[in-house]
Amino acid sequence: MVPPIFELVVCITSSALFDCTELREIWKRDGFEIFKEHQRANLMVPLQPGAGYSLVRSLLALNEVAKNQLVEVVLISRKDSDSGERIRQSIYYYKLPITRMSFTGGTDVTKYLSAWKCDLFLTADEDQVRTVLSGTSSEAFTGIAAALVCNIVDTTSTIPSKLILIPESSHDQQSNSNINGTILPSEINTSTNSDLAAPLASLSWPEGQVRIAFDGDGVLFSDQAERIFKTEGLEGFFEFERKHDRIALPKGPMQVFALKLQKLRQSLGDNHKWRIRTFLVTARNDVGNIRVFHTLKEWGLEIDETHFLGGLDKTPFLQSINPAIFFDDSRENIDRAKTYVPSAQVIYGINNLDPDILIKSTSIESRNIQNDHSTENIDRAKTYVPSAQVIYGINNLDPDILIKATSIESRNIQNEHST
Repeated sequence: MVPPIFELVVCITSSALFDCTELREIWKRDGFEIFKEHQRANLMVPLQPGAGYSLVRSLLALNEVAKNQLVEVVLISRKDSDSGERIRQSIYYYKLPITRMSFTGGTDVTKYLSAWKCDLFLTADEDQVRTVLSGTSSEAFTGIAAALVCNIVDTTSTIPSKLILIPESSHDQQSNSNINGTILPSEINTSTNSDLAAPLASLSWPEGQVRIAFDGDGVLFSDQAERIFKTEGLEGFFEFERKHDRIALPKGPMQVFALKLQKLRQSLGDNHKWRIRTFLVTARNDVGNIRVFHTLKEWGLEIDETHFLGGLDKTPFLQSINPAIFFDDSRENIDRAKTYVPSAQVIYGINNLDPDILIKSTSIESRNIQNDHSTENIDRAKTYVPSAQVIYGINNLDPDILIKATSIESRNIQNEHST
């Protein structure tokens, strides 16, 4: 049997596909055995949809209109097969055509991404994203996009008692659809922020369209611009961009995935290209857009809509776009957006340095700075940073030697005057 060749392979963890917040708390608080008992007791209670559910359902729906199976979604989980039974039952309940799975029983799931020929990895585990996107990771992760799917916050109401099942062929049938809490409701909640909800209320998108929104720097592009901004400031960044406006930006962690989406759209045929729509929503303004357009042209990447916001809040624009998912490297942007649209953080670049590595480097730098000869300076600093006194020079003479020297000098002076 010839194995199928897919245009796009998405690997998603159970906690990204479904809301497993309560399960994680039980595991942490009560241990693995109690967790397994809880799963068995609630085997036929389907898990609520998580932040990655919308993208998965809408992508899989593309297979229904294609001549071939173009999209494959693989469920991967660190749970064992026994405790993973509830995950499988939830997949059946929502009628998701997910047939391939890995339950690793505690083994790091990223070990199998290459074997699955993964293009996009979605997880609720920050360390897994760092493993895939780290520049020091295995070459097996080359070309794999990864993002931390963020839980959707419900700030207005309790979660409904019944899950809302969206028909497979009409994921986006409501133009007013939004994710509120961890459920896919049939209407947008306008009580949280009416100003943000208003643009979406009057906007209609085609039924069955997959909309994906990308940030620019640190997502489609590398973090080069972020580094320049942090070291040279805003004016330095503008000057750098003017000098390099005809030089393509370095590739970011989502560049290959965006090209895969474009190829997938082409494979759908002319009559169905509209079913995938991409958006660039960036904090850049007119100074930086020349280089962006040059880069996209050089890559051969077509983005349907580009929004250069010049630092404005992205959330109202995302409300209007109503994407299946929004990718951004900024936690601040994600936290603002996740209440209204499914959001995933691309943990990459200078804005997302590993805290452990950052603490170590800061500690080393602090030790270098605090190699001071002054006891007074050291006493002030040692409460806050590792400090070491350089005992050298006139400020640090041995007290015993100093007393002896002073005593000898005093006797010599007395002898002079006594004569």
